[in-house]
Parts: sequence; C-alpha cells; structure tokens
Amino acid sequence: MFAVIKTGGKQYRVAAGDTITVEKLAGEPGEVIAFEQVLMVVNGATSEIGAPSVAGVTVAGELVEQTRGAKVIAFKKRRRKNSRRKRGHRQDLTVVRITEILTGGAKPDLKVNASRPAAAPHGQEGEVEATSVEPAKAERVSNPKSKKAPAEAKTQAEAKPDDTALTGDHDHAEIGGRAAAAVEVAKAKGVDTDRFERLEQPIGKADDLKLISGVGPAIEKKLNAAGIWHYWQVKALSEKDISKVEQEAGLKGRAHRDDWVAQATDLLAGKGPRQKT
Repeated sequence: MFAVIKTGGKQYRVAAGDTITVEKLAGEPGEVIAFEQVLMVVNGATSEIGAPSVAGVTVAGELVEQTRGAKVIAFKKRRRKNSRRKRGHRQDLTVVRITEILTGGAKPDLKVNASRPAAAPHGQEGEVEATSVEPAKAERVSNPKSKKAPAEAKTQAEAKPDDTALTGDHDHAEIGGRAAAAVEVAKAKGVDTDRFERLEQPIGKADDLKLISGVGPAIEKKLNAAGIWHYWQVKALSEKDISKVEQEAGLKGRAHRDDWVAQATDLLAGKGPRQKT
C-alpha cells in the first residue's frame, strides 16, 4: 500500500517505513506529523484518486530531524562593469519517517513519541555540553572582563597605524637619510648615480616611489618593471630617458606634468614629499 502526498508544493510517493526529506515543517524531533493532502492511494489492485484530495485518508509520520540542504551558490557578474555578487543559500528541510497510512477517516495520535529521545535543534547541539561546564570555568566564560580590556587594547594598537602614516606627515630627515644611504650603497658597487641606469633589482632597499606626487601603487609597479627603484634614478632621468620610460609604461606626459625629477631631487635633499594632488 502506498500513497501520494503533497507538502511544500511538491508531491511524494510514500509507504509505511519510508523516510523522506521535505520542505521545513514546524515541530520538534519525535513529534507526529499528519499529511492531510493525499492525492492518491493504492492498495493492491485498487486505487483511488482524489479531486484534488482523497477523502478520509491521512498519512502519518514521525519528525526525525530538522536539517539544511547543500549549499547553493548564486553568482552574478556584469561584464565590463566591475560588478560581481556572490550569495550562498542552504534550504531548511525536515526529515520525516512515514509510520502509517490511515483510511476510513482515522486520525493519527499527535502525541510526542516518548520512546525516542528528542534531539537538540540544529545548531544548538553544544548547549547540552555547556550545562556540564565546571562552575569556575562557566564563570570565566560568562564574565571575561579580566582579559577583555588588554585584548581590546592590543587589537586597537595593532589596527591603529602610526601617526605619521595617519596624518600624512612624514619624517623628512629619515626619508632623506634612507635615500642618501641608497646612493652610497650604489656608489660603493661602482654605479654612477649621476647617470640614469636601469636595475633588475633594487640596490639594498628600494625607495618608496609612492612619495612622489602622481605616483600610486600601480604606477610604482610599472616603474619597477622598467628598472626604476630609487630616487637617484628618477633624478638622473634625461629627456630621452623620460620619453622611453613613459612609452614603455604607458605614462605619456606624467613625469613632466608632476615634475618627478624635481620631486626626487627634493626627497634626496631631505625636503620631504609634496602634497598629493
């Protein structure tokens, strides 16, 4: 004997002992669920089709657990618009074990099945274990003020940048000192710093080219790819060198417009960076 029931907008062929997963139904594990929308009943060679439901027939089941389906990813992209949206979804579901198909107007006993221990609702499994925590440990968990203040202070100290980076003010002497040290290292290796020369790698530590007004992270990468890592290299650029570098990096007119050579000269002299425009 089997029946066809409808729940959650879907139809299911069920028989006694079957376990089905349906759209979420209200209830706790162990409760009895009654499906009143029975579309068809087949008992041996006889069958009865409802219009739309079969009168006097109810399918009873036991709620096994409340669960969730597999994650579904909804990803939308608009090309050439720098627009992407990603959403994840897990459908709420209920697992039901069919116990019997009742005919003749009989109704199931809707009392909770006491023989089956009720499982904790999904996502609350840890609550049972939490009750057995030692009193001292529970107190520490519920009152973490002793460690909260130092932890917050440490997090804020790590997240807060230094004042010079925050306000845009820079230590001009330090910048000039590092740039001068880079020049001395280059000279010690036999490099003529008064003449422009491309370098595959920086000599020592590379200078922060982003301190030059008009140079951002993207342009700095292009200059590095062109072999420019230090202020002394920018200072030594000739008109011919500037034209060639701008053509290679796709920066036509940027060096003259923002006066990179003069800015590099000021940075080497310890005058500090100009205000970004």
